[in-house]
Amino acid sequence: MQKLKFLIYFFSLFSFIQAGVTGKISGRIIDKESREPLIGANIILQGTSNGAATDIDGYYHILNVRPGYYDLKVNMIGYAEKSVTNIRVEIDLTSVINVSMTIEALATETIIVQADQKLVRTDVASSQKSISSDQISEMPVSSVSEVVGLSAGVSGLSVRGGSFNETQFMVDGLVLNDERTSEPTTGIPLSAVQDISLQTGGFGAEYRNARSGVINVVTREGSKDSYSGTISIRQSPPAQKHFGISPYDPESFWFKPYLDDEVAWTGTNNGAWDEYQQRQYPSFDGWNSVSEQTLADDNPSNDLTPAGAQKLFTWEHRLNGAIKDPDINIDAGFGGPVPFLSSKFGNLRFFASALHEQDMYLFEVSKPSLKKRSYLLKLTADMKNNSKLVYSFLQGEMEGTTLSRGGGTNIVNSVWDLASQVNSSGFTMPWRIFTNDYWSPTKVNNSTHALKYTRQTDDKSFLDFLIKFDSKKYHTDHGPIRDSISTFEIFGEGEDVWITDEAPIGFFGGPLFSVEGRLAFGGAISTSRDYSKIKVFTLKGNYVSQLNNHHQLKTGGEIVLSDLYLKFGSQNEFLPSGNYWSRSEVNPFRLSLYGQDKIEYNGFVATIGLNLDILNPNGSWYTVDTYDDDFYSSNYNQDLENSFEKKKLKPQIELSPRLAISHPITESSKLYFNYGHYQQMPIAEDLYRVRRGFSEEVLTIGDPSLPMAKTISYEVGFDQSFYESYLVHLAAYYKDIKDQQNYTRYISANSKVNYSQLTANSYEDIRGFEIELSKLKGDWVTGFVNYEYRVNTAGYFGLERYYENPGDQREYELSNKKQSKPRPIPRIKSVLDFHTPKKFGPIINGQYLLGGWHMNVISRWSAGSWFTYNPNNVPGIEYNVRYVDNYNIDLKFSKIFNTGKIKIKVYADIYNALNTKTFSGYGFEDGFDYNYYMQSLHMSEDYVGELGYNYFEGNDKPGDFRKKGTEFVPMEWVSDVNFLSDPSERPIYYDNSTEQYLQWTSTGGWNDVNQSYFDKVLKNKQYIDMPNQAYYIFLNPRDIFIGINISYDF
Repeated sequence: MQKLKFLIYFFSLFSFIQAGVTGKISGRIIDKESREPLIGANIILQGTSNGAATDIDGYYHILNVRPGYYDLKVNMIGYAEKSVTNIRVEIDLTSVINVSMTIEALATETIIVQADQKLVRTDVASSQKSISSDQISEMPVSSVSEVVGLSAGVSGLSVRGGSFNETQFMVDGLVLNDERTSEPTTGIPLSAVQDISLQTGGFGAEYRNARSGVINVVTREGSKDSYSGTISIRQSPPAQKHFGISPYDPESFWFKPYLDDEVAWTGTNNGAWDEYQQRQYPSFDGWNSVSEQTLADDNPSNDLTPAGAQKLFTWEHRLNGAIKDPDINIDAGFGGPVPFLSSKFGNLRFFASALHEQDMYLFEVSKPSLKKRSYLLKLTADMKNNSKLVYSFLQGEMEGTTLSRGGGTNIVNSVWDLASQVNSSGFTMPWRIFTNDYWSPTKVNNSTHALKYTRQTDDKSFLDFLIKFDSKKYHTDHGPIRDSISTFEIFGEGEDVWITDEAPIGFFGGPLFSVEGRLAFGGAISTSRDYSKIKVFTLKGNYVSQLNNHHQLKTGGEIVLSDLYLKFGSQNEFLPSGNYWSRSEVNPFRLSLYGQDKIEYNGFVATIGLNLDILNPNGSWYTVDTYDDDFYSSNYNQDLENSFEKKKLKPQIELSPRLAISHPITESSKLYFNYGHYQQMPIAEDLYRVRRGFSEEVLTIGDPSLPMAKTISYEVGFDQSFYESYLVHLAAYYKDIKDQQNYTRYISANSKVNYSQLTANSYEDIRGFEIELSKLKGDWVTGFVNYEYRVNTAGYFGLERYYENPGDQREYELSNKKQSKPRPIPRIKSVLDFHTPKKFGPIINGQYLLGGWHMNVISRWSAGSWFTYNPNNVPGIEYNVRYVDNYNIDLKFSKIFNTGKIKIKVYADIYNALNTKTFSGYGFEDGFDYNYYMQSLHMSEDYVGELGYNYFEGNDKPGDFRKKGTEFVPMEWVSDVNFLSDPSERPIYYDNSTEQYLQWTSTGGWNDVNQSYFDKVLKNKQYIDMPNQAYYIFLNPRDIFIGINISYDF
């Protein structure tokens, strides 16, 4: 306790933390002829109240500068006034602007020069990238995550192999990671974005509770004296988000056996289909058989003719979930002085923005689409004594469908999410496609209020304080109740009319199945429930001081108080024994304090920092025995809850040192190194969880005393610029990760106790390197291309399962596998902007018709991922098979028209421009279907030579596919065709006894395969037995968004 008090006192000598949202301009003013420093020169940042004066050595520093482009004016008595234009200021970085002044002979005009900023940022000792709003506007993107996902080492919001909830996401320094799950809340309008800073390694001590990366977004600020705004509307016409046949087509997997007259009446095994076609579809006994079953019982009300049964089937499967509406994105922002109040309240100004997104799902579920709405308001007022007050308000709503069957926050976000849910999913697969109530609808609302006060204490220091309040509400429940009163006449007349309700539409808790028995539209559906509420209060502050020309001190701290009301689980109306709930009300708090010194010399720049994290669960937790029957088993009695011993939880204290060093070799090159310890609190949703089943037995339990997850990160890099336009960036990194969350299973000797305990036994090693070539300047072409190579090794300490019975424990330990070593997957991404100069070509009506055109090309390539295919469980086989490589190209075409104060941009965003088919890995009916596909491939001996089945050798890889429109021609390996009792006319047989390829016909018997036919089969890969659910094998065909953006100033 004494240690804790000392550390708090030590760091409290500083102020409070506020993650950087501004940059700095520094430099030296000298006499052009004598090269002597000029003392007392005035430097003014035009358009702002910021400025500075040079010291005795001619140096100046302008702190707390918002990111953007600026002009700098320098005045000195006896010297000609000089203006430096187009200075780029970036988040957390120093823009070095040195100026040489000329002695004034006579009254002259101001000397104007263009800022000569070096491409190599010598004060950056990490992998850091700044992205301006102008750059974003030329990309085919609609969100911050899409923007940063183009950088090396980043996939979505996941950075360098880390989970996306290890990345800290901030807007104007406000952390927007959910306190429940640590997941970033990223849905902010791009119209509000001014600058984005992405740090993928080596971030400073002011960033806490993050282990992989930091995304810092700075939003626009309204002008003091004019109004401006922008609105962008983009839309893609309704179209399916998969290649091939629709699942609702009569010829599709789930319909053909029931509607094809060849088999519908007498069954799929009536001889009309051969064995190969039979295994492509569900087996069905035929409508004649269904009719006989309805007539055989003692209930005359359900009697059906075969034709009546088929009509009823058609009605029950009438729900067509194909996409019917467009994808829409509307993003608008507007700002300026607040009318009537601006001059009275310190130039009070505002910027307001709004975003509405509709992203249609792969197929309709409880909701047809994912809808996101977000609103952002920023009010800024200048106060006395060089101070400023900013109020920020952010509100968001996300409405869609949850993938979880037991509560939680897992919402359908992409086509991949739904495609994975109908892949080898057992008997519930048709429930998911042909009803709209298998998954529950969900809605998440979030809001943030923040007030930030900033004061420039003198020309070398400033401070700020911030108060923030966040709230988040989850609501997941079943959808609208089924209308069981209204009736529909399906077929028949008079007394023989068949009447039913609106099933499968609407929620119904009881068991109810379709006429053929495969489709459930009642019972164990829409089971997910979530009524959680999160409230968080945050107090932050920051003090920055430029002590001298070589040292900039940052100190600060943060207090986060959380109020977590967690209530989520599974509610099965039909089978209550499957119900389980997690409930907890906790109020943990965190304190973070830090100090950091940025040391800057001509040949050496370093940042040294130390972060103190204190995590207090602020409660008590159970200390019961591991196999306590009364607590963990169905013996539990709620009335005896207070009898179980608990102990007060102690706070955790962690120190995290950070070090970053940059060594400029020349003006155009540098080496850098960074090292840091990064801590992150465990996921609160799991930490305080006690999930009990229907019989009150514990299924899952958390542990609030778990240590924070720890990452020790190392990075070394090199930057080199050349030709004043190109920049090469190389980085190699290593991350040593421990104390990550995992679950450990405990099973008692009598098996009455069987639960999973949250533990921190997981570890990971991540190693990789990145290369990026950028062209940052150019009248015709700019852009970058990057390459990433990464290796992950993961495992756990101890065991994942413990048995109270020693015999069971020994048997388990013999097969316990502790580590996985996936093979690396290289990746290449590029963004190339081909553009014409604004003033290019002929002028018609004041417009340069050939000027201002942009074609932005975004390409991605990834080597195929490695996985284990071992159908016969041969020992020692791991990561032996690799998917085909995949690639994709997106395009954006745009043209800008300037009409006075209004600028109009028309554009087209084309995703998957080449309409490339990339194998999703989904679409399989079951494990048999999967093996039929895998073993039909002609893979190399290196892949399958030891797997224990007969194969045809070739160059195929998983992901290869049969040419569209060609017939499936199986190739079968047999020891001797003479032993086949019932050969088929469809396959090509390889007779191992004669080493010949043969075909069978009922009229001619066995014959050699025609060579040209054989060659065509191989060329078209007709031997590949494609997954049965053909509609979701290939996702995301070409998609074209047409958009218009209107910007205006008045």
